[in-house]
Amino acid sequence: GFALAGELSFTLAGRERTLAVARQGEGPLWAVFADATSGDTSFRFRFLYPQAPDAQGRTTVDFNRAQLPPCAFADHFLCPLPPPGNTLDTAVEAGERTLR
Repeated sequence: GFALAGELSFTLAGRERTLAVARQGEGPLWAVFADATSGDTSFRFRFLYPQAPDAQGRTTVDFNRAQLPPCAFADHFLCPLPPPGNTLDTAVEAGERTLR
């Protein structure tokens, strides 16, 4: 299963932000996040899968790669909600945002 892997720290809209991330085995990190567009111009929350940090502890946080969770497509999927602290007060107008 997934285990808490730590936090990603990054700058967004000129401010330092953090997201709690999980990881399964040696795979990529997994962040469940919401933002200022959630429930309005995007789904309630989205998934992000950044690569694990390099030897210096760095990775790329690319919101263009944000994905809709499976529960955005059908009600029979169960999806975890963003953990406390993973709601950004900035609009992330990138990545998959909503179904058309």
